[in-house]
Order: sequence, then C-alpha cells, then structure tokens
Amino acid sequence: MIDLAKLDTNKASEEGVWCDIENPSTGEATGIRIKVLGMDSKEYQAHTRKVQDKNLKKGFRGMKNLKSETLDNNKIDLICVCTKEWENVQFNGEVLPCDLENKRWLYKTYRWIFDQVDEFIGDRGNFLGELES
Repeated sequence: MIDLAKLDTNKASEEGVWCDIENPSTGEATGIRIKVLGMDSKEYQAHTRKVQDKNLKKGFRGMKNLKSETLDNNKIDLICVCTKEWENVQFNGEVLPCDLENKRWLYKTYRWIFDQVDEFIGDRGNFLGELES
C-alpha cells in the first residue's frame, strides 16, 4: 500500500520544476533549462478557468466561431503563465530575459521548445519527488 502523501504533486507544481530542453534532432541536451509550474498549481488552474469562463460566456454561437488560432494562443498564454524563469536562452548571441514578450516569442517561434515544455507540464510524474518503497 502507498501513502498518498508520497504522490502529492501540489508542492512541486507550486514551486516549479526545471525542464531540460533537448535538441529536437539528436535528443541531446541544449543547456537550455526552463522552470515551470505544474498543472496542479494554482496559477495553471486559475488561468485555465479564466479562459474557460471567457469561452463559456460567448455561448454556443460564440463557440461556433472559435478559431484554432485562438485555441493555440490560449495554450501559449497558459505555458507563459507557467514559465517562471529560464537559463541559457539566447538568440543571435544575446541573452533573452524571461519576460512575457520573450516567452511568447520563444514559444511561437520555436514550437519544438513549446512542445517539450507543454509535454513536461502535462506529465505529473515530473512534479513528484523520489518515491520511497
């Protein structure tokens, strides 16, 4: 039998966990690290509810006009909310500060980074400590 306290993802989801970004071609480490909140964090949940409430307010007619680009932008916004800091992110030799403008640019421009971070956040196993037997 396992103690559920050992499967609590809330603490690490709130504090954030480092996601190591891999080269999409080789799978090797790039040196880029992005600290993200998990989907059990209050910020993730609040942002998700805010977007859902906004869409629900539009009603059925409004939902019919919802575009995939809007859904994509909503997902990028969510990943930006969850991104707390990063290391070794540079472009053309310039180190990029981890601000909202750069987060949005990074995730829109380098979809492979967005995909890795999105997948990382969606895996609750990344937000568990070492399990004891």
